[in-house]
Amino acid sequence: MKTTTQQPAKGDLRFDGQCAVVTGAGRGMGRDVALALAHRGAHLVLADLREDAVHGTRDEIERNGGSAQAHTVDISDVKALRSFFRGLVVAPDVVVCAAAILKVKPFLDHDEQDWDELANVNLKGTFFTVQEAARRMNAGQKHGSIVTFSSTSAFVASRIPEIAYDVSKGGIRMLTVSAAVELAPMGIRVNGVAPGTILTDFNRSSLDTQEKIDAVSQRLPMGRIGSPQDVTGAVLFLCSSMSSYMTGQLLVVDGGRLCRAG
Repeated sequence: MKTTTQQPAKGDLRFDGQCAVVTGAGRGMGRDVALALAHRGAHLVLADLREDAVHGTRDEIERNGGSAQAHTVDISDVKALRSFFRGLVVAPDVVVCAAAILKVKPFLDHDEQDWDELANVNLKGTFFTVQEAARRMNAGQKHGSIVTFSSTSAFVASRIPEIAYDVSKGGIRMLTVSAAVELAPMGIRVNGVAPGTILTDFNRSSLDTQEKIDAVSQRLPMGRIGSPQDVTGAVLFLCSSMSSYMTGQLLVVDGGRLCRAG
C-alpha cells in the first residue's frame, strides 16, 4: 500500500510539471477546464469525440504558450479508451472526466437506443475513464486527483424531460463516492462537481432566447445562469493540493438551485 501523505496544501492553484488529462475537452466546460489547467502550468492531454473541436482547444492552448496534445477518442468504446491511456507517455497527475451527451425526450418516448447512447457515454464512459486513470496513476506510483462531472440532476429531476441523462448523472454521483473509498489507499482522490444550469453549447438549444434565459434565472437564488468559468474554479480546487484531504465529495455549483424547493 502506498502512503497517502501528501505535500501540505499550497496557497495557489498551480500545476507546473503536472500532466492533466481532460475528456470532453473540445467544447463547453471541458474546454474551459483544459484552458485553465494549461494556463496554470499543466501539460494537457485532450480527448474528445469531435476531432475539429479537440484540435481547436489544443491550438488555443499552444497560442497562449501552453503545452497540449489532442486525441480523438470515443469514451464509450472501452477498447479505444484503454488504448488512449496506454499511449500516455507519463502517468497523469490529474484526470477530469467532462465528456457527456444529452437527449431531451419524455420518459414514455425513450427507446433502447436512447438509453444505450446516454448510458454508454455518460456512465460507462466515465466509469472506465476513472478506472484507466487510476490504473495509470497506480502503476506510475503517483498520487493523483480524478474529478468527475455529475449534475444537480443527480439530486432532483430536471425541469425538462431528460430522464436517462438524470439517471446517468446519478450513477456518476455514486461512482465518485465508491471509487474514492477503494482508491484512497493508493493515494488517488476522486471527487466530482455537480453543475446546475450552465450556458454552454450543450444546452443552448433549450436556452436560445433571452426570455428563456430570464425565466430560468428568476428561479435561481443568485438570479443568473452559470458560465463554464463558474464550474472551472471548483474543478481546479479539486484537482489541486489545496483539496488534499478531500475525497468522495461532490461540489454543487448551481447558483443556489438545490437550496430552493420547487
